[in-house]
Amino acid sequence: MTNPTEPIPPDPHDVAEPPDTASPRMPRVPRTGTAGIADPADGPAASPCDAEWSMAATEFASAIAEGDDPGPVEGDRSVTLEGDFSGTGFETSADTAGSDPPGGHESHLRDPGDFIAAVPAMLGFMPARSLVVTVLRAGGGPAPASVDVVARMDLDNPGRSATGALIDRVAGICLRQHATAALALIVDDRATAPTSQHRGVRARRHRDLLAALEHRLEVDAVPLAGAWAVRAIGPELEWWSLTGPIRHGVQPDPSSSMVTLRHVLDGRPLRASRAELTEAIAVDEALRAAVTAALEVATTAAATHLAQAVRRGEPDSYTRVTLRNVLRQITQVREGARLDPLDLADIAVALRDPCVRDVMFALAPGTHADAAEALWLQLTRALPDPDRAEAAALLGYCAYTRGDGPFAGVALEAALTSDPEHRMAVLLDIGLQTGMRPQRLSRLGESGRMTATDLGIDLESEPK
Repeated sequence: MTNPTEPIPPDPHDVAEPPDTASPRMPRVPRTGTAGIADPADGPAASPCDAEWSMAATEFASAIAEGDDPGPVEGDRSVTLEGDFSGTGFETSADTAGSDPPGGHESHLRDPGDFIAAVPAMLGFMPARSLVVTVLRAGGGPAPASVDVVARMDLDNPGRSATGALIDRVAGICLRQHATAALALIVDDRATAPTSQHRGVRARRHRDLLAALEHRLEVDAVPLAGAWAVRAIGPELEWWSLTGPIRHGVQPDPSSSMVTLRHVLDGRPLRASRAELTEAIAVDEALRAAVTAALEVATTAAATHLAQAVRRGEPDSYTRVTLRNVLRQITQVREGARLDPLDLADIAVALRDPCVRDVMFALAPGTHADAAEALWLQLTRALPDPDRAEAAALLGYCAYTRGDGPFAGVALEAALTSDPEHRMAVLLDIGLQTGMRPQRLSRLGESGRMTATDLGIDLESEPK
């Protein structure tokens, strides 16, 4: 996820050009000129893996640009809104439409207090000094509306232009998702509730922000159906309305919200703040130093093995062996092993091979997804730039596929910090910020499975 003060990402059509695939498959050549595994700075090699990957990436980019979204899947899990809701940095979370809830039941929110208590679970963390916008779609059955996407931006975002850009993004999500309405929540510990004698501290600032949002949504015929403010989200804390007649209420305990319970049963952590997300992927400097030292040894060994395979006329045998080694390391992680610096360096070098990298996208969702994600997290904390970008992009992809938009966002931000031109990190970040559903990522996994099949590897039976 790009920082809220950064400009809107580039048009996806500008980042998914297919590479030249005229030459036979060969892992990249290092700067030393020795046939082997290259440093990422050497650029991509032409290979059938890149050709297949380009097809998947190009289709994904086109889906982002055209707003091609399949809509809710059969039996999807949704949060429905009932009752009268009228007159009362940037992350997105599209997981509310992604998978079935325990027992296949929907969670019903019947008043603003219920809705506010559910926001932390829908975002994945407790927001602070934030504008949270919830995009609604037409509900099924008796419920008039269902939550589709939840987006957050920092309140302290500097400048009108940056705020305008973020509001445009929210409007873009509404348009792409065919929203029927939107709800807004401002969380600001500096605010006070209005009284008969005073309109409340920061009331004007908040109303100006909402007026800008409402005006922008009206362009696309999306009404702002309700807006509220709180100093913080928590049990027995006050909420008040920001549009229509002034109304007040008391929040229920967020931990007792059915939406929170459902996320707990799904195994999704609720973080205390966004800072917890960034801390989770922060670089371990001591480990990074050890892995950096080991990378030279790993690169030399890989180059030697590849050269031997090339002399035999079997370059694919190198990729096949390397891929199986990575899959075995994932098995070790699943069994609780903590890999040493040389192991991590070996995997980092392996991911420089386009075929090995592409197969990794086939592991999520799936049996090996949790172990693979744990490995990408280890690598994200351990690798130097620009190798870190590959691991962080895979980490962001895994989080995205399971509907954890906030964690995907910070992982992709790390990938783009490590390598601002990382093609798939750029595309995934655009998809996330525009509210694209996780289901749209399936083509990337299919491409990885095809690559594994071409190499004679059955991912259903491996890792072993």
